[in-house]
Amino acid sequence: MRLALLLLLLGQLALLAEERTWTDIDGREIKASLVRVEGDKFVIRLKGKTYTWPAAKFSAPDQDYATDWKVKQEASRKERLSKLVGAFPNSPLTTRAYPKPADYLDGHVFQGYLERTPPDYRKQNLDALDYAIAEQSAALFVPPNYDESQAFGVYVFVNAGNGTRLPSADYRNLFEKYRLIYITANRSGNKEVMSRRLALALDSLATVNAAYRIDPKRCYVGGVSGGGIMSTMINFLRPEHFRAAINIVRGALLEPYVMRKAVTYGGGAYEAGSKFNPFIPRLENKHGKLSKAYGDKRWVFISGDQDFNYEFSQASGPQWSKHGYRAKSFDVPGMGHTNAPVATFEEALHWIESKSGP
Repeated sequence: MRLALLLLLLGQLALLAEERTWTDIDGREIKASLVRVEGDKFVIRLKGKTYTWPAAKFSAPDQDYATDWKVKQEASRKERLSKLVGAFPNSPLTTRAYPKPADYLDGHVFQGYLERTPPDYRKQNLDALDYAIAEQSAALFVPPNYDESQAFGVYVFVNAGNGTRLPSADYRNLFEKYRLIYITANRSGNKEVMSRRLALALDSLATVNAAYRIDPKRCYVGGVSGGGIMSTMINFLRPEHFRAAINIVRGALLEPYVMRKAVTYGGGAYEAGSKFNPFIPRLENKHGKLSKAYGDKRWVFISGDQDFNYEFSQASGPQWSKHGYRAKSFDVPGMGHTNAPVATFEEALHWIESKSGP
């Protein structure tokens, strides 16, 4: 990924040609640099300012130079892009979202959460953020249709395990269709402290932002099982970074919940009457109203009837909607404790990106 960032910067510098002497059709000369060719016009940088002039105003040698320069620039751009797209299973993270570890824990929501925890846990969360970004890595997938001509969205995946995972072939096709770059940080699984998982997700987004042309309105965070509830927490604790959280086979309760029936399938077991407390730390702001920070944010919950978390995962969406959030549950018959079928994930994306809806 560090290479990708370097290639991007070099590509931007390459857009500005060397300074040379230009001659117009009347024989007048100027010393300037070619910035780009726009149809039948040249964009020229002269004495620190940019001007656009018709190509026909310049001499034939100047027009030949500009044509040759454009061809070389296009070849250079394609070569650079070939190194920016594809699947990178172990790509270094390059950029921290915040300059200081404590900054990740900023905000009244996060502080309100930490206030309810033992002092040792608060210290553990802060200590977990003291890491060198150069020592962190991620799995990265950039669809082959990325060419810098339009901004892409980002899907930050929070893994339940401590390794990284690249998307399957059908998910790669979906990300290409929806113009989404996928990234998931290493060593951010369920066994890690919550603050580290949050920080690495934000650093993953910051790393992609530094190297690619990104649409900030199309940045989503998601995950499966423990990664699913972590994605909900991340979007809740730091809502300025993502538009939506996609919680798969886990759920996130805002109110206490009691299991209606016993569950003994899908790799887990719960007794009827089992009680679950809310996991989200603070629902409203200090005035008792939904914070404006959550505005048009969306909250997705995907589960199926063969998953042991199914009952309270399906209960999560209505609870969030009840409290004013734009939330939706997706019920997949036969789905177990696994990633969402690509068709359901696409349905969720379509709802997230729609202008209407609850």
